[in-house]
Amino acid sequence: YLIKYGGMSVGVFERRHEIGGCLATEELSAPGFRGTTHANIILPWYYAPVWRDFPDFWEYGARWDQHTCSDGFVFKDKENCLAIYSDKHDPTQERTAEEIARFSKKDADTWRRLWVLALVDELLQVTTDMLFRPVEEHVEPEVVQRQAALFPKLIEAGFTPDSLTMKANSLRAAQEWFESPELQSCILRFAVSSVVDINDPGSGVNAMGMAATLPTIGFNRGGTHQIAHAAHQLLVQMGCEFFTNLEVKNAVIENGVATGIRLQDGSEIAARKLVVSTLSPHQLIFDLIGEQHVGDALKRRVELLEDSFGCLMWYSFAVHEAPKYTAEAFNPDIHECQWLGMQPDPDPMHIARECLYQKLRKFPPLEDYAPTVGCHSLVDPSFAPPGKHVVQNEQLGPPASAHTEAEWLEIKKRYADELIGLWQEYAPNMTLDNVIGVDTNTAFDHTRMKNLGPNGTLAGVDRPPHQVVENRPTPELANHRTPIERLY
Repeated sequence: YLIKYGGMSVGVFERRHEIGGCLATEELSAPGFRGTTHANIILPWYYAPVWRDFPDFWEYGARWDQHTCSDGFVFKDKENCLAIYSDKHDPTQERTAEEIARFSKKDADTWRRLWVLALVDELLQVTTDMLFRPVEEHVEPEVVQRQAALFPKLIEAGFTPDSLTMKANSLRAAQEWFESPELQSCILRFAVSSVVDINDPGSGVNAMGMAATLPTIGFNRGGTHQIAHAAHQLLVQMGCEFFTNLEVKNAVIENGVATGIRLQDGSEIAARKLVVSTLSPHQLIFDLIGEQHVGDALKRRVELLEDSFGCLMWYSFAVHEAPKYTAEAFNPDIHECQWLGMQPDPDPMHIARECLYQKLRKFPPLEDYAPTVGCHSLVDPSFAPPGKHVVQNEQLGPPASAHTEAEWLEIKKRYADELIGLWQEYAPNMTLDNVIGVDTNTAFDHTRMKNLGPNGTLAGVDRPPHQVVENRPTPELANHRTPIERLY
């Protein structure tokens, strides 16, 4: 955007040997088996403005696709499941409503109303405002008018954002709006993947948004690194210069103005217009800027940022055959589900307790493990050799700082054994004999990305109510500006 619309010359400086950061896909679990090391979920709005403004972005590899079922849950006690069909395969969401009706006809009707609401212009406009406008513009008259226009639509659909809902946690709101624990668990497990502690007060309205998002869950064909490749292609053609294996030490600041950057080797690069940081808040304030240039209040707020909730066990398995779930007898389509939760029974308190244990920086007990699993190679064969598959999982785990390196090495192996043991209770063919190789990706491994340190949380910093929207990461930094002029 700076090049095409701002007419600027841009240079990107990267510490690592490879650009793209967490947009990474590698041969992880075994040769020829490709796994994504960060986001396995890509939502359709992530790159919506870029697809619009740079049409070649899609053709260069930033392609998005969906499984038959975008979300779902299998339950061991009844050997049944709930399948949420993807927008691609169920654009009206009638198939999904029919599956929900097997558990609750009332919830099926609520789901139909929710999906109608999800597609109205008023909701899409408000969502776009919240996602892409700087926070300071959220109070602009036209933005507030669009919110007022949405309000009656929410009431009509049965999702009135009253004081109780606004102050409630996600668990409370999901239990009010939906009566079946099966659907509650689908919604709340996805909230956890969005770095929402479902016990946090003030997150209640998120439950409606998370529910409406379930049919839109998708992935990037070829892996998320294709997004980095697509961006790189476009930027090189427009004249952007890339410098890898070069770590920035700090910004050059003169009289409160950023005039360039200084590399670790001492060399300096001048900036004619501005400097843009993609570092973590800690790196930004204490490394790039330097605490001598910021006030005590901002320093303390950055020091106190919470960053240990969204820590994950993010494993990738090379397997001979894709998991075959016992619950496929209940609904065969659950075989091809991108974001499939596994739980002993439908009670969403398993997820709530899992969140509580992570706040204690601990694993939950085995009976409260609520991992999600998926198999991209069922839809995109490029992820695995012919006839083979690659499967992945996600589950909350302790932050990197909770254990020593020696302890993490033991944990990495133990968790793989625990997960396979649990998985085969739902998919009997997921035995060790089916596994060709495994990549043990933990919060400890995530800290190889310096801006995810020191705890390895997937979101950089957590998302409690006091660290989102106008407070993300702090009020002083929420509008992309820093206390230093020309440094963003």
